Amino acid sequence: MSESLTEKLERLQVLVIFDWRDGPIEGVVRRAGGDACWYFKLFAERLEMETLDDRLFAFWTIPDSDSSILREEFGEDDQGGHVWPVSGGLGSAKVRSIVEELLSARTGSPNLIIRTPDLVEIFGVWNVVPD
Repeated sequence: MSESLTEKLERLQVLVIFDWRDGPIEGVVRRAGGDACWYFKLFAERLEMETLDDRLFAFWTIPDSDSSILREEFGEDDQGGHVWPVSGGLGSAKVRSIVEELLSARTGSPNLIIRTPDLVEIFGVWNVVPD
């Protein structure tokens, strides 16, 4: 039996964090041990008083060539997410160019919607129907 999409994404590794509010709300992730990277951004949230907030994140696929560069510079397994500074950026000029493009692009419809409070435990994955 093949893995479900939820199982495939159950171990995400946050590579770069662009924004944070009680956890990362925008940045770049990859499947732990995988090659593909996604740009993610908080799409909707339901505030919870007793537990972690219930959050939906939009995920956009990053091209393989850019994913390779991001993994090379930020993909060390034990490093955790790198917090992107407000000015100046991190890494090589190529990485800064990739990130600038991600942050300035009008992204259109995402590829996936992920339900997770913290990008650690995944409760649901939805494929977005193309326009």
